[in-house]
Amino acid sequence: MVLLFISILFSIQSQLTEVRNMYIKAIDDVSYADRLVDITKNESSGIKIAYHHTGVALQAKHSWNLATKMRKAKKAANGLNLAVLKDKANVEIRFLRFSFEANVPSLVGLTKHLAADKKVILKKIRRNHPLWSTMRKFLINSSELSTAEKEKIKNI
Repeated sequence: MVLLFISILFSIQSQLTEVRNMYIKAIDDVSYADRLVDITKNESSGIKIAYHHTGVALQAKHSWNLATKMRKAKKAANGLNLAVLKDKANVEIRFLRFSFEANVPSLVGLTKHLAADKKVILKKIRRNHPLWSTMRKFLINSSELSTAEKEKIKNI
């Protein structure tokens, strides 16, 4: 029984590692965004829902069609909000929503959670997080953080 539990846990962690790696590649390559959306499409955990909708957001980023960008951005926002509702304390989910909202023009009206997400991120972020280097780089370069907040991130 214990061996089965360990095997299942290892499999889940391995899948999440694959999803994280695909996310990093999807930032610059739409084909990875498409694959990220595909491999997370029927997931029910908060983190996988967040990655699915982050993939949708990255599809929007890579699209040249304004209508497609808007449709996908709204879908991404709704899905990221659902993911946060499923796991409010998860720093990774909060980071994914924060990074999405920080990159959406404010006039679109999808940037309502920046302050709340930033608060959770600054409280819970840790150097040993598997996505640490990606989160750190984004946060240090974000116009949403003050100089003092950026220094805090640098010193973690």
